[in-house]
Amino acid sequence: MGNTVPSRALPKLAAMPVQPTAKDRETLPAGRTWSFLDSTTGNMRQVTCLSGCTVDHSRDIETPTHPEDVWCCTASSDVTLPINESGEIEEFRVLSAFIRQEPFSRNMHERVPHAQVEIVDDHFMESLDPDGLATVILTLEGQLAKFRAVHAQLVELREQGRVQL
Repeated sequence: MGNTVPSRALPKLAAMPVQPTAKDRETLPAGRTWSFLDSTTGNMRQVTCLSGCTVDHSRDIETPTHPEDVWCCTASSDVTLPINESGEIEEFRVLSAFIRQEPFSRNMHERVPHAQVEIVDDHFMESLDPDGLATVILTLEGQLAKFRAVHAQLVELREQGRVQL
């Protein structure tokens, strides 16, 4: 048995995110640095935002802030779909993703950049590391393949129905 990756696995591996190398991290743009008054200690604390952070931290800077209320996140590309949740069709956000970092979180895994995936309107998968996000991506790719099969079946059944009419 060889140590090579089967060619059928290569498309799936391409979807797997990887950690940046030390050299890559040197070239990543730095985030903005700012300070706030820690409401629990009265001391000034310095924060360097996550690269690509879109949060307006002006309120954190202007007023005393609890450190656990400081967080950064990148922008997400929102998509909506018409969903019948309670008898009426309503537009809901689906499948958006962004990167979040909470530098003073009690949870160590939240202090580093992690992914948040909004499955449907305010229902999130949180604190995903690169492997966790890769698992979500691969799961959705598998489901998308099933959607394509259902679509093909629907087209075929519709064609059959037209012939009979």
